[in-house]
Amino acid sequence: MKVIILNKPKFNQFMEYNMITDDNVEEKDAMFISINSPFNGELLFGANTIPQSYFKRQHSNVLIMHFGDYGEEFVLRNIHKGPTGLFNEYKAKKLYEFIKRNKDKSFAIVHCAAGISRSGAVGTFIHDLYGTMTWEEFKRKNPQIQPNEYVLKLLRQELNRDK
Repeated sequence: MKVIILNKPKFNQFMEYNMITDDNVEEKDAMFISINSPFNGELLFGANTIPQSYFKRQHSNVLIMHFGDYGEEFVLRNIHKGPTGLFNEYKAKKLYEFIKRNKDKSFAIVHCAAGISRSGAVGTFIHDLYGTMTWEEFKRKNPQIQPNEYVLKLLRQELNRDK
């Protein structure tokens, strides 16, 4: 599986260029993971606001998630405050199960706002599990990534539980 990690504007351009919509996405040989801000409504991106998710509904090959780009230390300090958009074991399990169900796809298209940390962690995890590119090719195609270590840690813990 080839893994492509994009920021939100490039993801939208990719989808529009390839004419992928809610109506035809399930016909595509790809899984799509849309990581959005934990806040409802619009996301401020530069001087413009953009809708949170490109997709309006879930599909068998689409997962829409909402969580912030927080590290483990922040999460542990704030976990007692209730649901705040933190990545947690429940979200890791949901994401891992989705990835497993779509493991036969040829592509994984992952995005978050910047295409660096949250999507970098998810894309790295998918590459490690099902990637068909060498690590060097993966990094060449996704040079911007700096995976969120906490997100990657919880996904790997979920994988280890499944063994």
